Amino acid sequence: MISALTLAGVYIGFSGWAYLAWYRDHPEKDQYEIGGDGWFGKTTYAGGADKLGHAWATMVLARAGTQVLSAGGWDHTRSAIVGSILAEGLFFAVEMKDYYYYEFSPGDMTFNTLGALTALAFELSPRLDEMFDYRVQYWPSHQYIKNLEPGSPCEMREPGQPSCSRWNIAEDYSGETYMIAFHPSSIHALRDWKYGVWSRFIDAAIGFESRNYKPPPRSDDAFDHRDNFVRSQSLFFGVSLNGQGIFDYFLDKKSTIRKIGHGIFEVIQPVGVVPLIGGKREAEKVSTGGA
Repeated sequence: MISALTLAGVYIGFSGWAYLAWYRDHPEKDQYEIGGDGWFGKTTYAGGADKLGHAWATMVLARAGTQVLSAGGWDHTRSAIVGSILAEGLFFAVEMKDYYYYEFSPGDMTFNTLGALTALAFELSPRLDEMFDYRVQYWPSHQYIKNLEPGSPCEMREPGQPSCSRWNIAEDYSGETYMIAFHPSSIHALRDWKYGVWSRFIDAAIGFESRNYKPPPRSDDAFDHRDNFVRSQSLFFGVSLNGQGIFDYFLDKKSTIRKIGHGIFEVIQPVGVVPLIGGKREAEKVSTGGA
């Protein structure tokens, strides 16, 4: 019962935040749309980062639900199935609400489902979970920080400017880099080799990011530099710091701090991604959208 109430609290909290971030004071559309946000095209409103964000958010919510239910005594397999279904259901409800305020996005729903299935796969396959992480590196973007400043035009809904909310950190795509990371330490022979301790701290990663799509650049930007205005998408292969491995290596298995750090750094990468090779493309004009 306690685990179910805890999970209900998580969902209520998320729903409250979503209202503040995406719907409060946002007018309904006169004409409703389906699929107006695109997929990964360079002229889409978020350059495709929104799709990876949907997959990541659904995965995180599903895995969190699994852990809450498992801690409450539920069978782990049952917890994973229920957690994934609940996360998928919540984001389907979000998408239905988006139909009246933004657009109903088949692309978002596709990646919501991929996120729920990813969570289920990780929870039911310890070996897969040992080998890979799907996580995001985040640092607040220049424009999002500007939106937090007193007197920011963010809430004013100026004519011709896309609406925004100071609560909408989820759509700070210019500060987000999504990646699939492979843990070399999952190769046990390498991990246990006397010179293989490095494999616990460094991952190989495939990453994707979009810049200057959302939050959109504004004409009053005090930093008049091309890098603050040109929309770009980047796909790269590189290396990243494995924060999860650091917590696991230096702290006792029974440590509460280790367990918390292990969970956080499994899905979040504060710093430490170094692109090695990759490609980049730019766009001059993009569509508008959100949520």
